[in-house]
Amino acid sequence: MKVLKKILLIDREPRVSCSVRKALAEAGKYSIREEHDAAFAIHIAHWFRPDLIVIDVTRAATDGEIIARHLRLDRDLCHVPLLCLSNFVSKRQFVSAGILHGYSFLAAPVKIDQLLRGVEQLLFGKD
Repeated sequence: MKVLKKILLIDREPRVSCSVRKALAEAGKYSIREEHDAAFAIHIAHWFRPDLIVIDVTRAATDGEIIARHLRLDRDLCHVPLLCLSNFVSKRQFVSAGILHGYSFLAAPVKIDQLLRGVEQLLFGKD
């Protein structure tokens, strides 16, 4: 029996997370849970126990940014890799490092193949 890696998608826009979920599901390697309500995101993360959290931080001082900070301070969740989608990071910054202020970032809008590569790298150490 194949053990699927668990990914929690946190994005307040269901249409965006739906397309990300579909792309990840098609890979056949992941069990995916979406959360659209910032008030429940930390609770769901504790319950779901994800191997990776993909979070949208595309707006300044967003719920996503606040949630990311809370996750990093939570002793049960701080070890879970975060992949932040942000339009505050240029494609050049991502290509040159992929990590900014301790977080893994992809510049939004992100292409699905870039997202899949980033997820693979964080979960399996593959480029």
